[in-house]
Amino acid sequence: MHAAAKKKILIVKPSSFGDIVQALPVAVGLRQAWPDAEIGWLTFDLYEPLLRDHHAIDRLIVLPKKFMKPGNWPRLWRWVEQLRAEKFDMVLDLQGLFRSGLLTWLSGAPVRVGLATAREGSTFFYTETILEPPPPAQEKYLEFLRHFGIPPDPFAFALNPPPLAIAGLEAGRYVVLHPHSRWRTKLWPWRYYQTLIDSMPEIPFAVIGEGPWFPLYSSTGNLHDLRGRLPLPQLMAVLKNARAVLSTDSGPAHLAAALGTPTVALFGATDWRKTRPIGPHVQVETFHTPCAPCMRRTCPQAIPMGCLTEITPARVAGLLKAIPERVAAP
Repeated sequence: MHAAAKKKILIVKPSSFGDIVQALPVAVGLRQAWPDAEIGWLTFDLYEPLLRDHHAIDRLIVLPKKFMKPGNWPRLWRWVEQLRAEKFDMVLDLQGLFRSGLLTWLSGAPVRVGLATAREGSTFFYTETILEPPPPAQEKYLEFLRHFGIPPDPFAFALNPPPLAIAGLEAGRYVVLHPHSRWRTKLWPWRYYQTLIDSMPEIPFAVIGEGPWFPLYSSTGNLHDLRGRLPLPQLMAVLKNARAVLSTDSGPAHLAAALGTPTVALFGATDWRKTRPIGPHVQVETFHTPCAPCMRRTCPQAIPMGCLTEITPARVAGLLKAIPERVAAP
């Protein structure tokens, strides 16, 4: 049971947004099983606000995302010395890549645990390996808890967003739209969002996310365009207090699901069976074309993106209308 390792534990999971959300039950499970342990989490600076003040995490170790670039090496060596000075008893590498495996080893912890299927040679740095379970992806994180005899709770995210502080948004009434992704093959057509907004004038919409930008309008004033305006804590509040969230396969979909908000996730090129959001109120929408899920960033088909274009605005409007208004979140 690694009795000595319960004293000081480091979780190495520096990215990405949705993956960190799905890994949070590991910290919660460790805290519940070993309440006296000191639990740390190593993350990139971009995701630090997501983990800040989480009750299961005693401290954050924050790295710049490009820490391996030659210009950062002098600072990196000082940081490694500080990491080793922490004297962690056990490190769990949830990332499973060369950089995370190297950091796990550089920590100097006597117990270093990772998946046997970890990539880029990272298993070289572990003292113990775990067999990877079948999908969904969250299961590979929960397997770390099972390895120590800790029963996992896949919904134990324990996020605590601040109060909603966006003028014009009434908790429990509005629907959040997140139309963005870096993959073109994850994008529902922007004109479909416009059709959706026009077809539901009685429902307030809040649009979130970063670029690429495209125009959305409302002749009835039911659209709040918050793109590029929300720091992560307020994004959490907006998602938590929504009636529902409609999103691409992306970090905000995972965050909304983890917060318990009814979430409709649109999947195209990616495999919903592996990377679907995890939460108590999640519905995945996809259209089963012969080529999907192709896991490609561009669509080679003559009539592209049927896996998403065949999901009609009328279909999505029906799903959203079926979700009742919610009592305001505390």
